[in-house]
Amino acid sequence: METAVTNIPEIGAEIAQFSRLRCKGYIYVDKTDFVNTILTTPRPRLFLSRPRRFGKTLLIDTLEEAAVGRKELFSGLKIDRLRGDIKWPRSHVLRISMNSFGDDPSLLDKHLTAFLHSFAAERGFSIVGQNSAYSLFEVISALQSNYADIPIVTKSIKAKDRLMADQSEIIVLIDEYDAPIINNLTDSNKIKLAKETLHSFYNSLKSCENMIDRVFITGITKFSQLSVFSAMNNLRDITFQYEYANICGFTFEEIEQCYNQHLDKVLAFFQNDKEFGTAFTREMFIKRIEDWYDGYSWNGKEYLINPVSLQNLLIDRKFDNFWIKSGGTNFLNVMNIKDNIFTQVFNGSEKFSGSLEIQDVGKINPLALMLQTGYVTLRKRQKSDESSKLYLTVPNREVGMTIMNNYADSCITPLMSSRKDIFNSVRTREFCNAFCQGQLDRAEELLQGFLSVIPYRLHGKMESFYHSILLSIFKISDWEVDSEHNIAGGIIDLLVTAPDNSIFVTEIKYAKSDDMVDASASPASVKISDKDKKKLDSCITEAFRQIIKNGYLIPYVGNENPVSAVAVAVCGRYFVRIRSIPAEELLKRAHEFLSVAELEEIAHVWAVTCRTVPEIVPPTQE
Repeated sequence: METAVTNIPEIGAEIAQFSRLRCKGYIYVDKTDFVNTILTTPRPRLFLSRPRRFGKTLLIDTLEEAAVGRKELFSGLKIDRLRGDIKWPRSHVLRISMNSFGDDPSLLDKHLTAFLHSFAAERGFSIVGQNSAYSLFEVISALQSNYADIPIVTKSIKAKDRLMADQSEIIVLIDEYDAPIINNLTDSNKIKLAKETLHSFYNSLKSCENMIDRVFITGITKFSQLSVFSAMNNLRDITFQYEYANICGFTFEEIEQCYNQHLDKVLAFFQNDKEFGTAFTREMFIKRIEDWYDGYSWNGKEYLINPVSLQNLLIDRKFDNFWIKSGGTNFLNVMNIKDNIFTQVFNGSEKFSGSLEIQDVGKINPLALMLQTGYVTLRKRQKSDESSKLYLTVPNREVGMTIMNNYADSCITPLMSSRKDIFNSVRTREFCNAFCQGQLDRAEELLQGFLSVIPYRLHGKMESFYHSILLSIFKISDWEVDSEHNIAGGIIDLLVTAPDNSIFVTEIKYAKSDDMVDASASPASVKISDKDKKKLDSCITEAFRQIIKNGYLIPYVGNENPVSAVAVAVCGRYFVRIRSIPAEELLKRAHEFLSVAELEEIAHVWAVTCRTVPEIVPPTQE
């Protein structure tokens, strides 16, 4: 695109209406080849599951506009090129959003019935049904038998516009089919009421089989024993089908094609920010986007970016956890995911053998639920003669932060609150003061004490677990602390600001202990081995190396407030080491941590930020 910057198309981050995107000049990432496939495959009945905020509603809206023949909206898109000059057929569409009927399942049948009566009235005919099942049958029968006399109506078409159908087959689109269930996951009585209504409703839909040309249903989860799947047993689940993997979400090719000017504009904004600067290159920007928002896959081969997160990044011009803030159900809280599942997920690529489906609400496999709802994704999928093995992983930093924060809130914080003998404000503030005043032996002693009262089963063998512990301690003490702080060279684990405005750039490293230690042993009775001592040394060195190499100190050195680099190393459950070096001293010792080539590179980065640190590269040895 060569359009001038002032003519960059708008981003419609929260717009799920296809006609508005197209008519108001918003960016639309073209998924209409999938729409064409769905509308031309002979009599399909399809089901698609995707996480919230992944574009399901926009897909439904696009399907509706194409099904009613709004060819003018699709000019220049893939479907237009695929169809050529042929006349677009016009069908009646019955579109139902199950998320629009409230959370009270005792009123679901009433609201569905009222919707169907309103649907008929908008199109100039009436029905008499007193329940949703019979009303559905009446609506579909009327549309099928009188298709040429009933005007087509959508969100963007009014009855007065008199757009008429030219074929009798009806298309049914159901969005968020599982909303009445997932909105009430913790209440078995409400789930029972919702199931009763939905079972009757979907049985009625099945009875209309011969009058319906095609059905497309979306949801977040797949409960295989829910009435939609038992009643409509001919639904094809395309969730993990290879050819539909990219139907929702953005590939990087699509982002480069559609958002290229916005990427340039936001990159320029970051480069003018003191914490990023001109050292923040486009390549670094793209890698940061991948780290935060990429990684979703439904076939284990192609990876996608969350659309809402990417668009909000470009609008708000900051890296943030947009996905969890954008609304919807937090399944980790609702389903009370246990600590052992958290540790399984974070300990690496989880092997999962079994059904991708969830049989019923009362029989939920937590990993299957996390896979369906977007908290983990497919890294790869292998098939053997016995079963299909899935290798699962957390897709990106955004989701990882969500899971880790939930882990801290649901497991760690309650424990801290219950152990005021250990996690009281006096002790936590003593740790914070020792941490920032260079009393590192005392800081280590206190941190080891904090860790020792956390049950063995809660200890995650991952850096992020200890990251959350430190973050919680500083927050309990009401100290200013920023987690996952973005700057040009990378992401600082913790940026701590002391009451005197001193700044502590903190990097945390974890290593697994080689020694088998009794889980009930006290810290005082556990002796560290030489191997684990070396691991702690290695972690400290790597932390300082990362701080220097990634330029974590660049935004802060040279200001009026003192700056220190802090390395925190944890080995196993019991062994902790904390080291702190003033920023200027660490830079003078940079040759201890970096190669000559790396020293030259970091010196160049400092130079382009207009900062003078002459000791960063030692004199050449003759």
